Amino acid sequence: MAEAEELVAHIAERYDFRAQTLFTFDQDVVLLRRDDGPNWVARIFPPQRPRARVLDDAEILDWLAEHGYPAERCATADPVSELNGQTVLVTKAVSGVPRAGRRAAIKDAGGIRGLGELLGRLHTLPQATGAAARPGGAWHHMVDGSPTDELAAARNWLEAAESDAPARDLSHFGMLADALDAADACDGLPEALIHPDFVLANVVATPEPSMVLVDWAAAGRGPRLWSLAFLLWAEGYKDLRRVDLAIAGYRRHITLEPDELDRLEAAVGARPLVFDIWRLHNRSLSAADAARNAVQTRELARAIAARARAAINS
Repeated sequence: MAEAEELVAHIAERYDFRAQTLFTFDQDVVLLRRDDGPNWVARIFPPQRPRARVLDDAEILDWLAEHGYPAERCATADPVSELNGQTVLVTKAVSGVPRAGRRAAIKDAGGIRGLGELLGRLHTLPQATGAAARPGGAWHHMVDGSPTDELAAARNWLEAAESDAPARDLSHFGMLADALDAADACDGLPEALIHPDFVLANVVATPEPSMVLVDWAAAGRGPRLWSLAFLLWAEGYKDLRRVDLAIAGYRRHITLEPDELDRLEAAVGARPLVFDIWRLHNRSLSAADAARNAVQTRELARAIAARARAAINS
């Protein structure tokens, strides 16, 4: 990532913006605070992510603004630039409540039920046009594109990791390959504009109260079930009762089709499996642990899908 001083100088020169202080949310997401105007957020993308993809990200944010959806907004009419071969996107910082009040603010905004409703609302927006119609939904830290592209990237990473693995680990790689074969990218199911990571971590709770979704990199048109499945995983992993709440909110806008319900279990287990393969590829998880996690993921995905179907049918 570009050095903080370089980033500040770049933003100041390009936009006549003077940052008073910096706060790093993540290694590639920086809050620029100032006293003479609204704060900005700068997202710095890796050199391998094409500028055209980031320009599309900005166009999607404008499209969401046109439709009144609670997402972050571009900071200027020309929010994309380049710094040392990396593309930078600047957005207006969403004014959230202090960290200590976040839990209460989210509860006041509807909690998990409200988050499910917000996802359903996203999936009922008009037919996407322009950049918003691009294939999207993949985890952008892995690949741009569709859920199918994400699973294909996971396959490539699994094969690369296996090529360097000792013979004693080959059975674990076989189990992971079988699990990946069973994962469902939801091809052929109803589509909508989808956020690739629609979870509480990407929610800013505001004082109104309301919830605003951030980090739309790699959003685009894709199977709506993919996005819902990951939300159900993220909440069901904590407590299966949270699945009921997410479904209750989502159902206010969307009625899932029978094919979606039939394929829900395989969709719920897909993204956590991808995460483990990514960690295996980056040598932060052993093959044995990844295989063990895959078994646990399958069991929890089955329980989450059953809980969701029960909530829908109640």
